[in-house]
Amino acid sequence: MSAKANEKELEEWYEQGLLGKGYVKGTDATFDKESMLDNGQLITFIKATQPKEWERYNRVYGSSSEDQLVSRAGKEISNHGLIKVLREGIKDRGIQFKIAFFKPETTINEEDSRRYESNILSCVRQFHYSIKNSNTIDMVLLLNGIPIIVIEFKNQTTGQTIENAKAQLMYDRDPNEPFFRFNERNLAYFGVDNWNVCMTTRLAGPKTRFLPFDQGSNGPGNVGGKGNPVNLDGYSTSYLWEKVLAKDSIMEILHKFIHLEETDGTNTDGNRSKKQKILFPRY
Repeated sequence: MSAKANEKELEEWYEQGLLGKGYVKGTDATFDKESMLDNGQLITFIKATQPKEWERYNRVYGSSSEDQLVSRAGKEISNHGLIKVLREGIKDRGIQFKIAFFKPETTINEEDSRRYESNILSCVRQFHYSIKNSNTIDMVLLLNGIPIIVIEFKNQTTGQTIENAKAQLMYDRDPNEPFFRFNERNLAYFGVDNWNVCMTTRLAGPKTRFLPFDQGSNGPGNVGGKGNPVNLDGYSTSYLWEKVLAKDSIMEILHKFIHLEETDGTNTDGNRSKKQKILFPRY
């Protein structure tokens, strides 16, 4: 891959790659900055995969069914965390809804396979996320209308690297904004340049802790140095969309491998508290 590419071209490369890996091209024009969801996308998924449950729900709430479901989903995520809700769904008035369907172990049950294929994974570039400002994020990935992944792109040929992406996530993204609340929206934040990838699962301003997400100079599982192998057919960081964020891979991560860890600790006033962190599988 030519080293002349700028940040926009790197962003476009990732978008085109993801569109070939099970994603659809999204837009932030349909994103509700109050609910922090793409309400229409969530409702479309529910109606397509759980029509009987939706019919029952509609009998209960009538013309306010869609607003009520969006409100309920937001409350369940706030109360129980996004990881739990993605895996277990939500319940209202005795009616259970799945927010995502994961890949079945076999293809024997055609309905299970159809529901899995009905998941809507979308990628949105230059994503406006706030009612407070006009800031944009280079790319946001959503699952059935719920933001799950943030990516900030930088490019060495324009004088910037993932260190600039880290700084942007630390200093330009307010962790108190609803869009960045821990385990409510966006389970991982990636910084990506031509050669390297870093990630974190919690934004905490200057205290944000980033981890390397590189494969190693000789590829995963092989002895070598830091960084990534040279990729003659693309960017050295292309593995992120090719192997990690591709539909089957990210859905399996959400289903089986991402983990919320709780440990005992103390807060600033000396009282005991639970500390939480998300463990995202990495190279």
